[in-house]
Amino acid sequence: MLRRYIQWYISGTALTRIPIAMKFRFELSPSIDLAEGPQPAGNVFSLLGAIRETGSLQQAALRVGLSYRYAWGSIRHWESLFDRSIVTMQRGKGAELTRFGESLLVAENRVREVVEPVIESAAAEFHRYLGDSLTSRTQVRFSGRPDAAIDVMKDSLAIGEADMSLDTVFCGAVDGLICLHERQAELAGFHVSPVHQPGTRLHAAFKPWLKPSDVRLVRVAWRDQGLMMAPRLARSVKSVADLASPDIRFINRERGSSTRALFDQVVTSGGVHAERIAGYERYAFGNRMVGEAVQHGEADVGFGLRSTAETLGLHYVPLTREAYYLALRNSDRDAAWVTALLDMLRSEQVAGQISAIPGYQPEPSLRLMPVHEALPW
Repeated sequence: MLRRYIQWYISGTALTRIPIAMKFRFELSPSIDLAEGPQPAGNVFSLLGAIRETGSLQQAALRVGLSYRYAWGSIRHWESLFDRSIVTMQRGKGAELTRFGESLLVAENRVREVVEPVIESAAAEFHRYLGDSLTSRTQVRFSGRPDAAIDVMKDSLAIGEADMSLDTVFCGAVDGLICLHERQAELAGFHVSPVHQPGTRLHAAFKPWLKPSDVRLVRVAWRDQGLMMAPRLARSVKSVADLASPDIRFINRERGSSTRALFDQVVTSGGVHAERIAGYERYAFGNRMVGEAVQHGEADVGFGLRSTAETLGLHYVPLTREAYYLALRNSDRDAAWVTALLDMLRSEQVAGQISAIPGYQPEPSLRLMPVHEALPW
């Protein structure tokens, strides 16, 4: 018969998402050494202890988080390995440990009494030896729309002393809010203009994910959105109504983009019918590509950011403003990283960098806001 004996080992497990410094936890866990390799035995000792306390295999299984069938099979498996009974069960009388089962449990407890204080002492020495080398920044996950303000935030965090960093995944605004809702991100970014009143398409898309009881918002900055055009058109195109001229070739943003939704709302508010705009169905992906299409003469006018227009040497007519928001879960509002983020956004350095971007203005009263206060609906 194969020689069998109990072997103890110590496992180290890193705790996840510790805000300031990573810490290690060391645990004592038994295994049984077999010819095919060691088998973890932690479950059987937990189960034996629960059986002794409850007098029932069913209750013991529930206590340690196992199904009754799995617990029964586990007991029978270990009895076959030990070649002797460890639990007896009688109909109507529940379950109890055999003398050997009781001896196993007592022996395991004695090992823990001796070894666990040693592990705790060794773990303390482990952390003293490493000192500050385990210190790390809290990584805050961001999902949502890109914005120049996010670039400023990331740069400031990278060179600053804040104990946090920003892990960004850029996607659609609604997708970002869904990630926040599903706890795949701590921050979600999106744009909203005052023209997006209740009942607009954007309002309908955002509403399911911006429940007042679940979310708090930070209005980071405002930016201009307007018409980018060839300089020769500066005198003839001054409003969205001028786009109805058949001589003006327009280029739109792609379907489904938040900028196109904003332009549609501006057109509606201006009393212009989209079908009267020559080139309304033509589009380019991204703000930069719209500006380059105008710069290269492929179109006369596009809708986009002042910063892009100035970079490409285009004339610009502002039509509306939109705010850039960060959404976070209401349950995180008192977290240390939120305080650090707000302090950083309020700093003169960050506010100055946002102000330096053409068409941008930092939010003057930056704070956490409830949804009904922050948004126009």
